[in-house]
Amino acid sequence: MGLFDFLKTSVKDGPKKPAAPRRAGNSVAFDGKSFPLSVITSKGFATASFDGSLIAGQNARITVTVDDPFGKFSFATNVVISEADNSKCVGSWMMITPDVEGVIRKYNQNKKAAGK
Repeated sequence: MGLFDFLKTSVKDGPKKPAAPRRAGNSVAFDGKSFPLSVITSKGFATASFDGSLIAGQNARITVTVDDPFGKFSFATNVVISEADNSKCVGSWMMITPDVEGVIRKYNQNKKAAGK
């Protein structure tokens, strides 16, 4: 038995768990936190829940992700928070490109046509 024979010992890996399925959903993310998006319009957004980490009047940089049957898009933008408490967050876009505004309008038209 040599000095380094213990290095030759192999350990069997346990059964591999399948990767969690990617969950479709709409969210607003900032500072590493993500919150479910309840409403998005060409003027702004509202979240369904919130932890109160932003305050009314504050400017923030957020990333919006929409991934559902009515549309799939993502963009980053600056917002002004108009209402924030422990149950919801409402903000308006400071500036979004006409392309993004068009995508949001089309998304809302798709939802309205489906009756949602």
